[in-house]
Amino acid sequence: MKTYFALMFLFALNYVSCQNNNDDYFFTEKGEKYLKPVKYILFNPKIHKVNQNKNKRFYYLGGESFVFIKNEHKVDTCNIKFLEKIKLSLPSQLSNLEYRFHKNKIKKNYSSSDFKIPMPLTKNHPYFKIIIIEKEDSKLIKYETNWTYEGTRGFRVN
Repeated sequence: MKTYFALMFLFALNYVSCQNNNDDYFFTEKGEKYLKPVKYILFNPKIHKVNQNKNKRFYYLGGESFVFIKNEHKVDTCNIKFLEKIKLSLPSQLSNLEYRFHKNKIKKNYSSSDFKIPMPLTKNHPYFKIIIIEKEDSKLIKYETNWTYEGTRGFRVN
């Protein structure tokens, strides 16, 4: 009986530690840890594209690309009413949102007026957790993804 409770305790401890893995956070150069803001994007099959192979789904939305990797990312289903509780983002606005978020975090960490804030031009985009939502019948499927667009797409910073 003690073995059973010990195993249940270890399972619960592992479950809790997995809920907040490092994919939910980004780290600054100073080693500070920040929770990534979640950005939800609604997939529209009329204007967006998706390609799938064995373990990956590639999304092409509004000039940006994202990848869902079956062995790395989470997939979840929920009720259609979930859309009423969240704010959806447009993929074409993610670059601006990322730049403003990055700029505010840099300003918060560096007070020098001489410091110029660089654009976050990186191969991967570590600041947001991107969830692609697909409608299927009367439910939603949420795919956790990586924002993978490579190259320069011309920031439209406001």
